[in-house]
Amino acid sequence: MDRFSVSYAPSASIYALCQQKRANSSGESLILGIPDAQAPSIADEAEALQSILPAAKLFMGSAATEDILRTHGPGSRIVHIATHGYFRQDNPMFSSIRLGGSYLNLYDLYHLKLPAELVVLSGCATGLNVIRPGDEVVGLVRGLLQAGAHSLVLSLWDVHDRSTKEFMISFYTRLGRGISKPLALQGAMVELRERYPHPYYWAPFTLIGKA
Repeated sequence: MDRFSVSYAPSASIYALCQQKRANSSGESLILGIPDAQAPSIADEAEALQSILPAAKLFMGSAATEDILRTHGPGSRIVHIATHGYFRQDNPMFSSIRLGGSYLNLYDLYHLKLPAELVVLSGCATGLNVIRPGDEVVGLVRGLLQAGAHSLVLSLWDVHDRSTKEFMISFYTRLGRGISKPLALQGAMVELRERYPHPYYWAPFTLIGKA
């Protein structure tokens, strides 16, 4: 991490597809925040990002619904969802994220139109997958790429509430300066590591798709 910026792809063919497909190069930034007693800093995170991201629209709590995502997602350049993610290793097709009043699972993602340049799921274990026969990767990554997203930032384990807020502010501030997504992620990791030395805090997020 000190020497390189890193991004991932589920396979070479998916990587090639991410380079070719069109994504929204302009448009609003959609922010959905679903805070609760376990993750109260989600509210602070979402409000802070509203002042950082261009043309940001913020929906919080019960207002951050699936209908809002379906309405505003197709025209958004950046989609940021701060919520809890649930990975089902026994049946990854039922992995989901919590929205205001409902859960969005992998089946739902297949029916979304989300041609965003960047989709960020700032939640717990949103980037986990399992390998099925044929080396097929199944998880929320697959659903979001199928929905049209160019690049994803997802977590590999249950993240810490407060450090995640600081991480996302650092990451988006760098993006706003014109820094590339891999370098912005790397810079946020380095900055967080100075305050939180353990990798649990600074290393949970991974960049997937087009760098």
